[in-house]
Amino acid sequence: MNFLAITLLSLISWSAFAMPPEVEALEREISSIPGIASVSISKVALDDISISTFSLPPYGSYPLGALKRTNGGLPHEVLVSVDFTISKDATGLNALEFLSAWVRDSARGKDPIQLRSLALPQIEGQIGETLSFTIDYFHVNTEENSQSVLTAVGKLAKSLALDKSLLHRTE
Repeated sequence: MNFLAITLLSLISWSAFAMPPEVEALEREISSIPGIASVSISKVALDDISISTFSLPPYGSYPLGALKRTNGGLPHEVLVSVDFTISKDATGLNALEFLSAWVRDSARGKDPIQLRSLALPQIEGQIGETLSFTIDYFHVNTEENSQSVLTAVGKLAKSLALDKSLLHRTE
């Protein structure tokens, strides 16, 4: 099976069918933050991605800066992407700030995680309409099974739930 077919199958497995409980938990934790307008989670194998493919349209939303640092995907590397949008108000900005702090603290620890903003190239009338955000979680799946990735996603959901509970205690 070629890489594109594997990528599409990976995306379908978490979006068109019932999601695994770990993925549902992470999606639930993020979507329950006031100001989050939408959330979707996907995964893709990165080990066959090379720098020569970065200019192709399907790769425009990938974490290209991070992938350039490693000359493409690492062996057995899987990218879990949490794509989300925020409401266009103070509540949305608060949600973005909270998630940004959570990602920063997670990255300062041991998690290979980052948060990026995404937007389409600007054309007239489009400014302010395409901004979204993504949390990139890089998982090296040396066990080459989906349970390894799901365990990592479950840990992210638990970490976020803990940070949310700590936030509510200080309010």
